[in-house]
Amino acid sequence: MDDDPYVRSALSAVLSATDGMTLFAVYDDGAEIVEAGTANVDVVLMDIRMPRMNGIRATQEIKKARQSPEVIMLTTFDLSEEVTESLRAGAAGYVMKDSDPTELVDAIRKVVSGQMILSPSVTRQLVDFVHDSTERRQIAQKKLRALAPREFEVAIAISEGKSNTDISVELFLSVPTVKSHVSSIFTKLDVTSRLQVALFVRDARER
Repeated sequence: MDDDPYVRSALSAVLSATDGMTLFAVYDDGAEIVEAGTANVDVVLMDIRMPRMNGIRATQEIKKARQSPEVIMLTTFDLSEEVTESLRAGAAGYVMKDSDPTELVDAIRKVVSGQMILSPSVTRQLVDFVHDSTERRQIAQKKLRALAPREFEVAIAISEGKSNTDISVELFLSVPTVKSHVSSIFTKLDVTSRLQVALFVRDARER
């Protein structure tokens, strides 16, 4: 979804030609996808800046649903407060608009498998950003205390960018058990994405 017709056309061409992917719809504003709904959609490519409803607000609305798709933000700004805000809204990561088509396809496949899409520069920015607030740190610590010991270990692994398969190997758990822990963590922390779990973990850590 993008308000630039050339970007929409290019994305449509790439995704339509990719095996294993089906392009359901293309919109030019956040309000349109919120109104249309995202049932049976696995991933939404979301532009940050759009005229009526921007990508951050649209992501917030989409992620309110119990079964919501993963959202990948499209941006031309590698280090931007808007990127940080969109990630806090529930986006699984972001890709640059001028990325190679193979990078975009790879990003989509990664978020479907439960991974986050972040560049090292944005990761550093997030670490600095989340530690700026003492109140946010205290809230995060209180939330994390509600997790069972095993859930906390899974949350730590999520914050390190590990997939469910990686976590199962590291913690000697079956993948279904890891998925069950992840679902419980989402419920207890009241979040909808693995990145939000990671932010809670980083919020809770002292400088």
